[in-house]
Amino acid sequence: MIILRQKEFGKVGGIYRFPAGTEDQEIIEHILHDFSLKLYGILKLYYSPKVGCSSLCTYDIFKKWWEIEDPGDVSHDGEEIYNEIPSDWCASEIENISGGTITKDEVKRSFSGGEFPILKIWKGYHEGRDEIYATYEIMR
Repeated sequence: MIILRQKEFGKVGGIYRFPAGTEDQEIIEHILHDFSLKLYGILKLYYSPKVGCSSLCTYDIFKKWWEIEDPGDVSHDGEEIYNEIPSDWCASEIENISGGTITKDEVKRSFSGGEFPILKIWKGYHEGRDEIYATYEIMR
């Protein structure tokens, strides 16, 4: 059995393309929504309030389901536009998506108490396509 440390988890989001001129806030909200949908998928299948998810278990599921091998150069050469713990935003989003079957508190505990991930979002401009590319990673 391989035990992974949280710092080994990386890109889970993919590369997102936006029209040139898209505001940072719109990019951030799109990616937070994407992350929330992915976490909702995990919680819908695996979460039990009596058991809960352990932090490493939830990170490991993210890695297995959505890790991307090559996020391109966005996170290396791009501009970091977000670096926060979005537990309140995601908790509200998932409670809404689930119709209240998953509560805000359950979302906040989905990575164990106090372990909700930091999301880092980068954007870069692709001159050839006249588009903004963005990617994100989760970490703790």
